[in-house]
Amino acid sequence: MLSIKEALGFLEDNLRITEVENKLKENRPELLKELLYNFIHVAPFQSIRTLSTKPDDRHLPSFQEIKEDIFDGKGGLCYALNQFIKELLNVLNYDVYYAQMAILDVDKSHVMVMVRNLIKPGDLHLVDVGMGHGSSDPIPLDFKEESPVYHIGFLYLKFVREDNVIIRYHKHDKKYEFPVNIDSKAWHVFGRITITPQDLDVFKPIMRDIYTVPGAFGTSPFLTELRCVIFEKGKIVAIKDTVLLVENDEHQLEVQEMTTHAQIISKVLKHFPSFSREMIEGALQASIVCSNIEKS
Repeated sequence: MLSIKEALGFLEDNLRITEVENKLKENRPELLKELLYNFIHVAPFQSIRTLSTKPDDRHLPSFQEIKEDIFDGKGGLCYALNQFIKELLNVLNYDVYYAQMAILDVDKSHVMVMVRNLIKPGDLHLVDVGMGHGSSDPIPLDFKEESPVYHIGFLYLKFVREDNVIIRYHKHDKKYEFPVNIDSKAWHVFGRITITPQDLDVFKPIMRDIYTVPGAFGTSPFLTELRCVIFEKGKIVAIKDTVLLVENDEHQLEVQEMTTHAQIISKVLKHFPSFSREMIEGALQASIVCSNIEKS
């Protein structure tokens, strides 16, 4: 999987973290926060890889393929990003395990990571770098009924406990409205988290469909829509098909409509430079929306 040499090299060379071994000994919680913050700035959440892969070649990626893409700065989907983070933290001797969240009522549709005993014995923190709503802080899940409200850029989130399930709620204060059938300025259920440890194999049937079947479960967009999310200086930059979203200093999303392939390619190369023009063009051809606009 990952060797300790590879893990330390990734922190030092890719994440630009200094004095790693000293921080591992002296302040592991702060190192984890620095690691997560830097990670969401270099490893994008994106569908370029899945879209640009020819249909006959689509498959659930191996860890070796995941590792290569993340070391190269290409990132991936939740299955790739959170699997890599879990293996990285495990090598660094954090007490970690996989958990699952059902998004839009599709069970096991999101892989996430839990960290135990981070600050004190018995505590539990959520780590999730794989959904495009980045949080550089591990989120404590030791509340009795309801967590505090967290404000991350344009996003507000909170968690409510129901027995052994934790409900994740979102709302936004952004001026731009995503085209979804919810009132995004009101609290709404984003997902249902099962905090009991899961083996990675339980995710594979669902994830294999997400990587190989366009529109899997009627909700999965990653073989039909262009999605790219990265953070720059703590602010989100996202591309959704023909729309560029850039978070400004007031934590609102500035919106730019792109009407040609040339415009989209230019923005992807600017904000996601690890992708080749050939990969981007392949992704645009597979995107239902992007394939129907002007090429230049």
